[in-house]
Amino acid sequence: MSPRRIGRAAAALLLGLSASACMSIDTNTNQSYTGPAVYSGTRYDLGGMGNALIDFQIPWLMFLVMDLPFSLVADTVLLPFTIPRDSARSEKQTEEMQVSKERPSPATPFKDEPPLDTAKRLFQACEKMVLRLDPHLADCYSIDAQVEVDGGPPLRGGDYKLMLREGIERASFKGETVDWREPEYAVEGERVRIKAMRGSNVEPPRSPMVLVVGPCPDGSWRILEEQSIGWPEPK
Repeated sequence: MSPRRIGRAAAALLLGLSASACMSIDTNTNQSYTGPAVYSGTRYDLGGMGNALIDFQIPWLMFLVMDLPFSLVADTVLLPFTIPRDSARSEKQTEEMQVSKERPSPATPFKDEPPLDTAKRLFQACEKMVLRLDPHLADCYSIDAQVEVDGGPPLRGGDYKLMLREGIERASFKGETVDWREPEYAVEGERVRIKAMRGSNVEPPRSPMVLVVGPCPDGSWRILEEQSIGWPEPK
């Protein structure tokens, strides 16, 4: 066996000996991990094995193989803790997806804040969500909003939220980028009309949009009306 192969084998062995439910520990202590908690380390090991095998990362593959039984045992011991966590995670996801009542808005007016300033804060907050293709963009819209896309019949805000989330998911999968730009504001009583352009790396590359934003019964500001074309397109 060549010195290079011996060195690789030794490195892989050291990695394996140091493995002791590492993936289970990492997924249960890393705050950035947002996947299922039940058997999280085992899931991570199994998923990583496939990628390591495809990429021919033999040392990493051996590490995951050796870690798997340790993580399996640790994940089983942790079930009394991870099952309630997954239950709470499921309830949170259900709450975030519901459209029967208003979700927290990204903009609540400050005391004595002019409507124009509140409108700008709302637009900027929603603009950032568009850039990130964040599904929480749906929270920018009131459930009673009136939305017209491509000149079609008005959609109620609750229905548009579902359509918007599906559009964001498709855009993320396709690698599409979307942004809002060039806002122009016009105060109309307690509401503000915003004319802007929606940019995209697909056709149409730029399209006009009109938003009417204003206060909802809970005091928060949301998008109450929209007229736009091009995105998201219904299935």
